[in-house]
Amino acid sequence: MNQLTYPLFVSDIDGTLISSDQLIHDANLKVPDANLKSIEEFRRQGGLFTLATGRSYAEAKRLIEFLDIQLPVILCNGGMLYHPKTDQLTPVATLEQTVVTEIISQLTSIVPSMDLLVYTTDRIYSTGLSPIVQAVLQSDFDTEDLMPLENLASFADLPTVPWIKICVVGENRWMKDLHKWADSTPFSLEVVQSSDNFFEILPVGVSKGAAVVALAESLGLPPRSAAVIGDHMNDLSMTKVAGTSAAMANAHPSLLQAADHITLSNDEAGLSYFINNHLLSTPVNIASER
Repeated sequence: MNQLTYPLFVSDIDGTLISSDQLIHDANLKVPDANLKSIEEFRRQGGLFTLATGRSYAEAKRLIEFLDIQLPVILCNGGMLYHPKTDQLTPVATLEQTVVTEIISQLTSIVPSMDLLVYTTDRIYSTGLSPIVQAVLQSDFDTEDLMPLENLASFADLPTVPWIKICVVGENRWMKDLHKWADSTPFSLEVVQSSDNFFEILPVGVSKGAAVVALAESLGLPPRSAAVIGDHMNDLSMTKVAGTSAAMANAHPSLLQAADHITLSNDEAGLSYFINNHLLSTPVNIASER
């Protein structure tokens, strides 16, 4: 491991690790073969690999198992950790019940046409999903990978439990209104747009970047010994703490500007290209799929 400049490698999932093409490698997991081979070679040379995603554990579970990840996995954009060795989920921080209730009240008046999903450690609460949101979820996830969804008559019926995050889902044209709300809210929160259709509200101090720092330190490594890769605005915090970073060619413009390197797109096995050209101590010839 000492031979590697960056012995810890943390990857985003959607738009990064997996392909958009349903036919590549596995109709469900969509991991290009070149990515798998490069991750295997990185590990063979002593590297440590894990994931940092906005997904919940249920949505990431099959990938975690498929990739045989043994390190803690960063979930919910830093709000949760999954520990494969003990099969335990750990909230990093939670939102207070009164804060969740007030945020929901404010958001339903600002963007009434968007859907709100409120996450606990093991399920999601909503008051119903619009056809647009159902289409987004069905295009991004297999039904078996979704967390249990509890449909409430009203958010006033929310149980009193630890809350991990609030996710606002809908058309991209409403995102600017959500960013304006976040800039003016009196609550201490972290907010991040994790895709064109997802806007997430998290406890203050929670981010993928903060989780990468904590993970590296728990392994006895300085955070700057980590390499990270992603495609959207929720990956920006990782670029600020890691020793080196890559943005996919298909990444959001803000990440393309912030990252140290720009690799190929997720449909061209850009993760493999980044590993082969920037992380391996002994480069190997692994052809990237296009």
